[in-house]
Amino acid sequence: MKKIFSLLVILVVLSSCQEEVKFNNPGFQAYRDDVLFRGIDVRAYKASNGSISLVALAQDEEVTLDVTSAAVGTYYFGTTNLNTMATYTSSFNDVNLMYETNIIAGPVAKMNASMTAGGTGYTPDCVLVSGEYNCSGSHQTTGGLGSGLTLAIVTNASGVVTSVKVASPGNNYKAGDLITIVGGGNNAKVRVLNVEGSNGEVLITENTGDTVSGSFKFNAINSNNNPLGGQQVNFQYGTFYKVPILTAP
Repeated sequence: MKKIFSLLVILVVLSSCQEEVKFNNPGFQAYRDDVLFRGIDVRAYKASNGSISLVALAQDEEVTLDVTSAAVGTYYFGTTNLNTMATYTSSFNDVNLMYETNIIAGPVAKMNASMTAGGTGYTPDCVLVSGEYNCSGSHQTTGGLGSGLTLAIVTNASGVVTSVKVASPGNNYKAGDLITIVGGGNNAKVRVLNVEGSNGEVLITENTGDTVSGSFKFNAINSNNNPLGGQQVNFQYGTFYKVPILTAP
C-alpha cells in the first residue's frame, strides 16, 4: 500500500512539472534581490534597425532589456552604449521606483575584451595552465577618473598585452575611462567596460526569427532617486524562453 501511495505522489509531481514547463513557454524569470520575479506577459519588440526590447510584465512590476541586436551573442549593460540597457520598475503600494543600468562612478566590474593598444615590453602576470589562466601578480594603472585599479595581464611572446583581468577594482571609475598599464613601455591601454552597481549582460542563445531565448543578469541603480527604494537592485539567474518577436509599434 505504501509503495502504491509513493507511486501516486511521484506521478502527481511529474504531472505538475509538465504543466509548469507548458506554462513557461514562453517564459521569463529571474531572482530579484533573492525573490523570484516571473513575467506574466512577455514579448520581444524588434525595431527596423535590428534592435530588440524584451518586456516582461508582472503585477506592479516590469523588466525591460534593450539590446542593439537580436542576433545570437552576448551584450553588456552599464557601458557607454546606452542603447543596451536594463530597466526595472515597480509600483508596490503606490510607491513608484525605477532602476536603470546607467553610467555611474564606482569600482571597476569589467574591462573591455579588446585592447586599445597592446604596448611593448610587458611581463605577464598570468600563464595558461590546463586551458585556464593562472594569475600570480598584477600591474598598477594610471588614467581614468578613479584610483586604485590594478590589472593582471596576459602578453604574447613579444611582450604585447593581449588581455587583462581586474585584480583590484579601485573606485570612482566610469565606463569608457581610458586606462594605461604601468610597466613595459608604459604604453598599453584599455578601456573600462562597466562598474559595480551598474553592470550585467544578456546572452541571446537562440533566435528562430519568430521567438528568442537566452539568459541575463544585471545590477541597476535607483534612477529616480526615490528614498523609499534601495540604492540598487540585483537580478540573477535570469532566463527567457521562446519569447515571441513582434514588430515594434
